Amino acid sequence: MDMGILVEDNEERSKLQDRISADLRERASRSSKNEGEKDVDLVEDSAFIEGTKTSRGTSWFWIILIILAIISLGIIFFLH
Repeated sequence: MDMGILVEDNEERSKLQDRISADLRERASRSSKNEGEKDVDLVEDSAFIEGTKTSRGTSWFWIILIILAIISLGIIFFLH
């Protein structure tokens, strides 16, 4: 009796696995058809981009200043 239930359970499980694999195959075929189209993320069209500027030529100065501050703090803590 237990073996009959086990076989029936496996059949139900295999039917579920068949449905899941069919669904995954369908999704994969749909996504492969869409690969030819451009992947649009719309970042350039977003409203938060408006009014922003690119970094200026003085950004290197701020990076060096921060690095020097970190080195100075390290020297102060290690010499104490």
